[in-house]
Amino acid sequence: MIWHKTSSLDSASVIGVRYEGMYKLTSRSVHASVHDDTNLCEVWHRRFAHLHYKALPSLRNIVLGFPEIQVEHDGVCRGCALGELTKSSFSNSESRSKGILHLVHSDLCGPMLVSSLGGFWCYILFIDDYSRKTWIYFLKSKDSGEVLGRF
Repeated sequence: MIWHKTSSLDSASVIGVRYEGMYKLTSRSVHASVHDDTNLCEVWHRRFAHLHYKALPSLRNIVLGFPEIQVEHDGVCRGCALGELTKSSFSNSESRSKGILHLVHSDLCGPMLVSSLGGFWCYILFIDDYSRKTWIYFLKSKDSGEVLGRF
């Protein structure tokens, strides 16, 4: 659908339909419309994997055809801000197992979207709480017999 930014959705025109994950134009007389409110500095910042804004003008010396841009950025890029966030660590637990194999943590994962070269779709992971030794076993399915056999 397309409509002018000052009008309401009621005045929108349908210009295409979704077909197998893509949009197919329904009319031959559709004119191209472009809306761009992103400044050139922001576009190149994103294209160069969020390179620092102040480094962008120096690219003109090393990249052929790079446009002359002025750093006109205020604030922080949302993508850069999210990339700086880190997950809080878990607090240290006072309860640890007293010996090897007294407490074993496990995780069963799968099925994956694509199988491995050996035809495995899942895996099971075991971690000994005392020694931190880790075992991983690849599985063809989450069948309880296969899982218990690995345990």
